[in-house]
Amino acid sequence: MLNTIKILMPSIIIATVLILSIWSAYKLLLAKVLWKKCLALIPFLLLYIIVYGFTFGFWQLNIKEVTYESPDIPEAFDGYKIVQVTDVHSGGSFWGPYKGLVKSGVEKINALQPDLICMVGDMQNFLPSELEELKEEMSSLKAKDGVLSVMGNHDYCSYSGFSPARQAKEIERTRNTHRSFGWKILVNEHFYLHRGSDSILVVGEENWGLKPFPQNGDIKKALEGVTINPATKTANTFSLCLSHDPNAWKHHIMPVFVPNITLAGHTHGAQFSLFGWCPIQYVYDEWGGEFYAPMKNKNSEALLSVSTGFGGNLPFRFGMPREVVVITLKKVK
Repeated sequence: MLNTIKILMPSIIIATVLILSIWSAYKLLLAKVLWKKCLALIPFLLLYIIVYGFTFGFWQLNIKEVTYESPDIPEAFDGYKIVQVTDVHSGGSFWGPYKGLVKSGVEKINALQPDLICMVGDMQNFLPSELEELKEEMSSLKAKDGVLSVMGNHDYCSYSGFSPARQAKEIERTRNTHRSFGWKILVNEHFYLHRGSDSILVVGEENWGLKPFPQNGDIKKALEGVTINPATKTANTFSLCLSHDPNAWKHHIMPVFVPNITLAGHTHGAQFSLFGWCPIQYVYDEWGGEFYAPMKNKNSEALLSVSTGFGGNLPFRFGMPREVVVITLKKVK
């Protein structure tokens, strides 16, 4: 029953808006005042936004390329290619006629021949079973150094009304689902990627966001065993951090540790933009794109890359296409 509703939902929404738009436009056109007649254009604009957003707007997938330059990049990692994927929301976006978009997206990602793929949270919408339905596609992601993942707020089944015991079981099921794809899930932990004698530090923490979002992220725990310079709050090697919510960067991570690159998502760019205006900008300072902060005593800047997402809560996008971000490391003197 639920799957049937999901499949029919875009059609129901479009049909409802169509009926309301035609009725509203008809009423306005009957008005005797000219300015009221002109308002008849508004229902038709709304209809256009809805129909386009559920079709062409959601079908698009942009490959966004970013180059990060720094003298801190080890020689062996010069030219290293990191692919950032966030907010798949498998149960919200990719069902019925939309499921094929995952396969084509995976093919585009693999064609980039990445060194590392980072799945930065909200892989499911409500339940791990939604993500399990995409096992074939998600297991097909390939990178030289593998696929990493972290948890986002939707990955804790927080919106399903489960008891604490049932929720704990579903969270563990989510983590095991990631592992079954061949991904390395980072749960407030770190490891080092090695190439020859060079290495980079990779840190992954659980979701941390401003309330009411989960604050399970523990950056201090994730850094246990890592030497942090107290003056600069940096590690002794180039560092990459995965943390789903961009608010964690300023409020939670950087007071303790300043990574060279932090990857986040969460905002979706509201899945809507009109002539460059996006409503999410009033909620988040860093809601989509690249943001920089100086690194003390270093000829470099810390980068926060916030992806506007691969999927969404609904298969709808208007003026805010789905995206995959490719970050290429470039060593400079």
